Amino acid sequence: MSRICALVNPHSGSVPEDGAAELRNVLEGMGHTAEVIEIEIDQLVDQIKNAIADAPDILIVWSGDGTIACAFEHAGPDGPLILPLPGGTMNLFHKQIHGEACEWQDCLERALESGKEIDVPAGKAGDRTFYVAAMAGNLTDLTGPREAIRKGHLLEALETLSGSDVLDLRTNMTFDVEKSDGTSANGFATAVSVFVGTQQDEMLEFAYIDPDNPLELAAAGFGALFDDWRNASGVTSEHIRSGKLEHERGLDLRVTLDGEPVRLTSGTRFTRIAKAGRALSANL
Repeated sequence: MSRICALVNPHSGSVPEDGAAELRNVLEGMGHTAEVIEIEIDQLVDQIKNAIADAPDILIVWSGDGTIACAFEHAGPDGPLILPLPGGTMNLFHKQIHGEACEWQDCLERALESGKEIDVPAGKAGDRTFYVAAMAGNLTDLTGPREAIRKGHLLEALETLSGSDVLDLRTNMTFDVEKSDGTSANGFATAVSVFVGTQQDEMLEFAYIDPDNPLELAAAGFGALFDDWRNASGVTSEHIRSGKLEHERGLDLRVTLDGEPVRLTSGTRFTRIAKAGRALSANL
């Protein structure tokens, strides 16, 4: 029988306070015994490292996208087989691995009973790793207002937007990419997203907007606030092998990697890794 270790993050968006006990009970009901560890925020990285060093056959991580990304980053391409259970608000990483949205218990049962091992791809932004998407430009700072709106906290969203420059959509970036057919393309962009895709994909998806008029600027801004801005007017999408982003004045790029705000040097190159980790997919 496989040796199982489980990490449970009760601080994630949808993991209950007694999540560790719930998970242990479900596993025992399936005939599995496991070491179940409740994550403490100030010890998160150490707990992940210790669980990986223990080399279990399967490492279950019940959490949101951020914690699971941290687990894959520390496990690397040859680390333990990781089974991510959806416990966040967006769970985008989990959807990539399991094929679609799923409840944590259903996902757990399907994966342990009939799941399959898959390679987990990732993107690189310089020396930083991301597993879902990198977004560059002022629109990246809409993460907070979007989450407030999703929870119904409209006043909080308005307060966050008030006085900020996130809807300042002036074009201030240039890009140079190698497309899927080997040819190159370059241009200007107000906002850029780079998506990793699933294990079936071979290229990064590169979406950008260089608005021609104020209406397209407004559409992109409100699209980012209420929906996927790629659906807004004026957005162009390409499949690329790699790409480079520069700020027109050489300033640092305002970027989020899987929702985490970072600043990257102008001229940062984005590439794709076909295998950055091993996952147990529920294959829904």
